[in-house]
Amino acid sequence: MPALGILLLLAQITCAVHVVRTGRNYYWIYIVVFVPVVGMAAYFIAEMLPDLMNSRRTRQAAWGMARAIDPGRAMRDALRDVSITPTAENKVRLAVAHLAAGQVEPAIALYRDALTGVHATDPAMMLGLARALFAKGDVAETRAVLERLREANPGYNSPEGHLLYARSLELQGMTEAALREYAALVNYYPGQEARYRFGLLLGQSGRTAEARKLFEEVCQAIDYGPRHQRREQREWYELARRQLAG
Repeated sequence: MPALGILLLLAQITCAVHVVRTGRNYYWIYIVVFVPVVGMAAYFIAEMLPDLMNSRRTRQAAWGMARAIDPGRAMRDALRDVSITPTAENKVRLAVAHLAAGQVEPAIALYRDALTGVHATDPAMMLGLARALFAKGDVAETRAVLERLREANPGYNSPEGHLLYARSLELQGMTEAALREYAALVNYYPGQEARYRFGLLLGQSGRTAEARKLFEEVCQAIDYGPRHQRREQREWYELARRQLAG
C-alpha cells in the first residue's frame, strides 16, 4: 500500500506541474488533490489527451510503430487504392509511400502523372515533386519546379519548399542567391536547420564572424528553449557546437 500511495502522489504532482507549465486553470490542482483518482482521470481526458493526440511527436511515434510492425502496409494500401480509384490524391499517397521506401523514380513518375488537368499547379503536389527530385539529386529540376510553384501560387508559403530552394541554389554554386534565400528563410523557419545551413555557407564564403554568430544563436535557442526542442533539434545543435569548437 505505501508503494501505491507514492505512485498516487507522483501522479498528482505530475498533473499539478502540467497545469502550471501549460497555463491551465488552477482549479484543476484542487480537483486532482482533493478527488485524486477521479480528478486525475478527468484532467487526463479533458486536458492532456487532446494535447497528446495533436502532438506531432505522438503522431510520428505512432506512425513509426505502425511502420515497424508492418513496414509494407502503407505501400500496399496505396497501391490498392490507386488500382481501384486512380485519382491524383491516391497517386500522391503512393508517391509518398515510394519516397519513404527510398524508391525515388516511381515517386517522381507518380507526381508528374498527378500534376495534370485541374491539379497541374497544385502547390502541395508540386512541392512533393520537388522533394522527390531533390532526393534524386536533380537540384536543377528541383529549383525549376519550385520556381514554377511560386509563379503559379504567389500566396503559397512553405518553409520546407523555401529550404529546398535555398539548398538547390547552393548546390548549383549560386552562392550569393542562396545566401539571400537563407537570410529570408531564417526569419520564419521552424527549427534550426536553416540557421545552421546559412551559417555553414557564410563560413564557406569567408564570412566567419557572421557564421559564428549564427551557430551561437542555434545553440542558445536550444539551450534556453523547451526541453522537447533539444530532442527534436539535437542534430543541428551538435553540428553547430562542432563548428564553434573548430
